[in-house]
Amino acid sequence: MSKKNVAIIVQKLKGGGAERTAANLSMLLSSRYNVFLIVFDGTDIAYPYAGTLIDLKLPPTKSKSKKIPLGLKRIKAVKRIKKENHIDASISLLSGANLINCMTRCGDKIITSVRNQLSMSKNGSAIKREIKFVSKRSDYVVALSKGVEEELVNFFGVPSSKAVTIYNPVDGDVLRSKASECRDSAVISGSAITTMGRLVGQKGQWHLIRAMSEVVKTVSDAKLYILGQGDLKEMLIRLVSGLGLSENVEFLGFVEAPHSYIMNSQVFVFPSLYEGLGNVLLEAMACGVPCISTDCMSGPREILAPGTPVKQSLTDAEYAEYGVLVSVGDQGHYNASEPLTPAELQLASVIIRMLKDKELHDRYVEKSLKRASDFSPEVITDCWSDIIDI
Repeated sequence: MSKKNVAIIVQKLKGGGAERTAANLSMLLSSRYNVFLIVFDGTDIAYPYAGTLIDLKLPPTKSKSKKIPLGLKRIKAVKRIKKENHIDASISLLSGANLINCMTRCGDKIITSVRNQLSMSKNGSAIKREIKFVSKRSDYVVALSKGVEEELVNFFGVPSSKAVTIYNPVDGDVLRSKASECRDSAVISGSAITTMGRLVGQKGQWHLIRAMSEVVKTVSDAKLYILGQGDLKEMLIRLVSGLGLSENVEFLGFVEAPHSYIMNSQVFVFPSLYEGLGNVLLEAMACGVPCISTDCMSGPREILAPGTPVKQSLTDAEYAEYGVLVSVGDQGHYNASEPLTPAELQLASVIIRMLKDKELHDRYVEKSLKRASDFSPEVITDCWSDIIDI
């Protein structure tokens, strides 16, 4: 029996979680299908991929007058590619790719995906119209987590028969192998805490930095290593300086082997205000590192406390089965002179306990590795095959 032809459509393959997901998905599906990876802009590819790469060479434009002509060119190009390659199923990631996928059906199964909590967006009415348009023309709308799936059905009106959750995979064996190879060069010191993510408002790193001012009062050698780049870097650097934490916080930026730093740390902290899933949390767990996460919508609770209601409210720190959940910080960008919020004090208390309580730390090392195995590539590939082959 010949393999089916599957297209994966994404804007680009440089930076960003969705782009990395597209590249990983191409490798995941290539063992079962003929994969065609269609990108609108193929410059500066940052992630390894499998299958046939098709670069449309139609990058985004800031010119309002050129947006519609650009969209029409993309539609024409993608429709041609689908016809020429006899595509059986087309998977798209993120808004622009979803729209193009929906408007280029050529007998293929249309599978769109939503990677985040869209109700948090300031453009709520426009997002609702887009989701309605996309879901009407999709065979399936894949959510990154149960929380996102519930939002799609209950808030955006996506039919429950079309909404399905498929988590991102984590190949623990490969990740740990690569991290171990570079471990000696990932030099960190003291009671090391790591966090990783874009330096943007959604990720809430300023709450973690402010919590560090309380942590160092009890654990003097505590040091936070921040992996990632973004627009808030200068603001965060000023906050660190204002709190007198220059010796306790280091910005590592974008590094080739970030998981080596995570593997070398005692604790990983995920301070996001909202997420689609929080894949880096899973990656840290696959490194065998105890994890502390905000109980944000959505993802962390599903990962660290499976079996509890997705929208279960949190009043105090929850030492869950696979990690610790803490209260979500608010969106206020507090400066160094303002007192810590209750959520920041709670986070600091949990970090201190995780650094000082060896029995608790070691128990969560084992739990992290166990939970990460539930998201193995084999398990997740079966989930994709269920909707591609049905």
